[in-house]
Amino acid sequence: MEILLKHITSYDYKYPVSGIVQSTKLYPSPHNGLEILSWNVQHSSAKKSKIYRDAEVNNIQSFTSSKPLKSIQFTVTGKVKTLDTNGIYINAEETIDPLVYLRVSALTIPSADIKNLALEAKNGFTENENLETSHNLMKLVTKKVEYKPLTTTNDTTAQDAYKQKRGVCQDQAHIMISAARTIGIPARYVNGYMHNNSHPSDFQATHAWAEFYIQNLGWIGFDPTNNCCPDERYIRVSCGLDASYASPIRGIFYGHSNQDNVIENLNINVETQENSSQQ
Repeated sequence: MEILLKHITSYDYKYPVSGIVQSTKLYPSPHNGLEILSWNVQHSSAKKSKIYRDAEVNNIQSFTSSKPLKSIQFTVTGKVKTLDTNGIYINAEETIDPLVYLRVSALTIPSADIKNLALEAKNGFTENENLETSHNLMKLVTKKVEYKPLTTTNDTTAQDAYKQKRGVCQDQAHIMISAARTIGIPARYVNGYMHNNSHPSDFQATHAWAEFYIQNLGWIGFDPTNNCCPDERYIRVSCGLDASYASPIRGIFYGHSNQDNVIENLNINVETQENSSQQ
């Protein structure tokens, strides 16, 4: 499938700032299921650095400005060709040891209930059957955790989301990741996009899911929001231990007190469409 994408993130500061330094993960890396035909990231008022790639194959680019400003806008445009790989992600450039992803992060500390969820998913399967366990876990999270926007925040932990049994794709992914690590399955958070014109939804644009490392297979994606493995509708952009590590935009501003300057009027708009003109 050939997908055209346009993603705009804009926001205002309550008070003008003297400058900004921002780090982004908005540029995907090609892999077995993704060919990048074109991709561009623009900032409304900052200079951009060269892109460097970390051990997780995240493309990181910095934007800096020393001019006074009150509004920020990022614009991402791209054209990609995707392939259904049954969720299997392969990138030969990745050098990080999968065992790193057994590490517990602040947003994925497991509760007793999450540990029990993992045991329920395991259901007698052995370590050689982690693929079956992973599919079970995805189905359980889909069933038990309702997708409900505006019920959590970016800082909501897996524990809190599972306790209230609702959240957004970030929360469902965090719960899966937290549970998987308790039973020895390396798991990480993935940020990206999902194109789904046939079933419009709140999560079809910016999206998040989990990846588990399965012995003899490698990394496999699991999307508990849609109860499926990522296919040709998905554009994988970045990954990390949790959402804070894979965040598409992070940064600081200077020139005004951090205590009373806040971000206002945040707007994220993503449009995806299948390219009908492809040959």
